[in-house]
Formats: sequence, structure tokens, C-alpha cells
Amino acid sequence: MYKKIAVILIIVPFLVFELGCGKKDENKQTSADTSGVSKLITTDPGTGKQKVSLKYMVRKGEKFSYKMVAKTSTIEKSPATDNKEVKQDNEINYFYTKEVTDLDASGIMTFRVTFDSIKITSAQGEQSISYNSNVNDTVRSNPAFIQYNAVIKEPLFIRVSSGGEITDVYGLEKIYENIFHAFGDTLKEADKESIKASFGKESISEILQQEYQMLPKQDVMVDSSWVKSYDTQILFFDVKNTAKYTLKGIEDKNGDKIANIEAGLNVEFLKKEVQEKGVKLHVENSETSGSGKIAFDLNRGCILNKETTTSLKLEMKMTAQGQSAKSEQTVVTNLYVSLLN
Repeated sequence: MYKKIAVILIIVPFLVFELGCGKKDENKQTSADTSGVSKLITTDPGTGKQKVSLKYMVRKGEKFSYKMVAKTSTIEKSPATDNKEVKQDNEINYFYTKEVTDLDASGIMTFRVTFDSIKITSAQGEQSISYNSNVNDTVRSNPAFIQYNAVIKEPLFIRVSSGGEITDVYGLEKIYENIFHAFGDTLKEADKESIKASFGKESISEILQQEYQMLPKQDVMVDSSWVKSYDTQILFFDVKNTAKYTLKGIEDKNGDKIANIEAGLNVEFLKKEVQEKGVKLHVENSETSGSGKIAFDLNRGCILNKETTTSLKLEMKMTAQGQSAKSEQTVVTNLYVSLLN
């Protein structure tokens, strides 16, 4: 039998870029901003090429509205699918608003974040499921969406370093109350702690971190690159991700200076064999790739456009109690983030 359709609740592509850009203040977008940008862009005396200091420049009280679309397409062929190819498509649309509530001397930015609406669609063969926080029927028909409904219109707070890393998420108390109430307030304390662990600071951070690029501290020259490496997991396997970013050029667009950046991803499996619940899993073949394009507005201190794509093809051998079987999985993810105001 095919697996029952399941919604991918959090989609986190391998590539993590930065987005965070506010509406221009017509009264403040003056020569002061131009002067600031002129200090960010300089010319390298040795090569004559432009180089730039990539910086976030937000002001207290600024508000930003975003749309984030995360798409995942999965094809699996394994004993769980009767060794037939089964495809599942998931799409999550987040609409949310951020307001700068504090800026400290060390460059830490505090944002009040409110999810205005969330839409989800998931399809596998003839089966499909959908959620729209604006439609009550879809909210109540599936308990899998309780946590999404709990965050709608409930402010929470994040702290972001000057380098683009979310360092803290807090103010989730009301969200937890909404989740507990949806279960009829019959949960035991252990159940409540389990819910907090499964949908808490880490989950919120993973969603919103997809906006933020870990910017380099040093100035970047046109045609030069910087690298960000980090460890994570694919299924049960530890992997090392190495993302390479290249500043392709600086252009003038609508009176602003735009830094165009391209990115690529390399994934290395640190271990190709693991033991999980009595089953030995061995990676026989893997193919991974990732790419992205982002446009960073130096005048406004934010990314204007961002698109990333990652793909994974994995062939595994599973062995347990003297029997073995093969599993093939292909996963393609696409992430789009756009400024709405």
C-alpha cells in the first residue's frame, strides 16, 4: 500500500540566504543614504575593481511585509511504496510582517514578527490536502494544522545578529496557549512539553532563518567569493554543506546600488552507513546540487530578490535480520522570498 499522504510541515532548503528589507521612507531617503552607500563601495587600488561592505541597515520602527514560498517535490521508490515510484508535492506560502522594535550598540536587531496568513497544499497521486488560515473549515478539519493556526496574528519576537543569524526567538507563550486550547485543555504537562519541543523556538527559527544570509565581515570585491560551511543531516546521515557565494557585480537600478550575488552548494556525506532502530542503512549513490541568485540593495540594506533551488538523489540499501531492500529518493526544493511593501 502507498504511504498515507503527509504534509511536510517545515521545508528548509540547504541554501540559506538573507532577506530583510523595508519600505523606503520618502522623507528620509535623502543624500544621507547616498553618502552612506558611498562609504560601503570602494575601489581596490591593485585591481581597479569595486569592492563592497555588505551591511544590514534597518531603523527602529520600520515595518516589512514578506511572502515566502517553499516548494518540495519528492519521489520515492521503496518497500514502503510497494517498490513503485510515488510522488508527493508540497507547497507552503507564508505571509508575515516584521517591525524593528530595538537596535542595540552591538548591532543586534529585535523584530516583532506576526504571521498574517499561511496557505499549504500537499498532493500525492489522487490524494490531496490543503490548509488556508483565512478559511475556518480548513483550520478545523485537520489537527495537523493546529500549530499553524496557533501562530496566526500572534506576535512573537526574534533577535538577529548584525551578521544575519537569528540568535533568539521568544514571546511564544500565547501561541502555546492557543495550541493547548485547541486540544481541549486536557493535555498533561509532559504532553505540553513535547509540543513545545516539536513546535518551538527551533521550528520558528528554521522558518525565518531562510530569510537571512550570514554576511561576510570583510569587504567583498567583484568576482570574488566567500564560503559558509555547516553540518546538518539528510535523513539519518551526517553531512557537511559548503555554500559558495560570489559577488558578480554592482549595478544601478531605480537610483539604488544593487549587489548581485550568485551561490552554489556542495554536499559531502560524512558517514555513508548508519544503524537506526536495528536497521543498517548504507548510501550506495548520492547526487546533490544547489544554486541561488540574490540581489542586495545597498541603499536600503536588504535583499530585493531571492531564489534558491536544491536537489538530492539518494540510493540506499537497508539491511535487517538478514534481509535487505533498496530505497530510492529524489527531493527537489525551491524557495522564493519577496518583499511586498
